[in-house]
Amino acid sequence: MAATFLSVIFKILVVALACSSLLLTPGEGKYVCQGKCEDIPNCDNWCKSPGGYPKGGQCVPPLYQFCCCIE
Repeated sequence: MAATFLSVIFKILVVALACSSLLLTPGEGKYVCQGKCEDIPNCDNWCKSPGGYPKGGQCVPPLYQFCCCIE
């Protein structure tokens, strides 16, 4: 019984670690968050606006609620 419980806990920890490493690794550069995605409907084009960030931007985790531009 205890061995099964520990096995389940170990599997949950492995999955959580894998997910967090994927979410915390920025793919292209440093993010500069500008506002909520509900206020900025087209995050990528908004970031690419003149004088902005030429690499664009995206809504980022958690919950994809913040528009962050890529430096």
